[in-house]
Amino acid sequence: MVTASNPRSETTTTPAYAPKPRSIRRHVSRLSFVASAMCMLVLVGCGAAGKTVIKGRVIAGPVGQSVAASPEDERFMDLGIPEIDIAVMSKNGSTARGRGVYAKAVSDAWGNFELNFPGGQYPRDAIQIRVKGEGIFTSKTTTYLPPDGDEILCVVITRPGFVIPEPPEDEKKKAKKN
Repeated sequence: MVTASNPRSETTTTPAYAPKPRSIRRHVSRLSFVASAMCMLVLVGCGAAGKTVIKGRVIAGPVGQSVAASPEDERFMDLGIPEIDIAVMSKNGSTARGRGVYAKAVSDAWGNFELNFPGGQYPRDAIQIRVKGEGIFTSKTTTYLPPDGDEILCVVITRPGFVIPEPPEDEKKKAKKN
């Protein structure tokens, strides 16, 4: 121990092994750097696998509206409309300018589609679903994305004289095997 005299008091005692203030700051800064690096690794790992897929189907009906529906809904058995563009946008988004577009998809030969939302972009607020294609009237619906397990059912109005094409025969056989 080191003893020093102080004019206000008799003596003060300081341990001889006391670390220097600079080395304490160095340890704290190293620990905070290691802690922040660990947090970044954890957060990057969470975002890398975070991809949400929402399935849906485009069918013909009396109104042009996109709704969330249970996969057991009997309307999913209706004949789907192929080659239809589906876009999920923010409420005031624009596909022409590419602003506010969360996801896009095109329906397959059965009218089914999948919307892929990369990690962190799954909108929780109201969104706009725009359905557009040959032989149908463009439909825009403001709604919310479906909860887990539900799908999007896009009901569209067909133009007069438009006939929904049947899927090719070989695709019908593939679908029955699955």
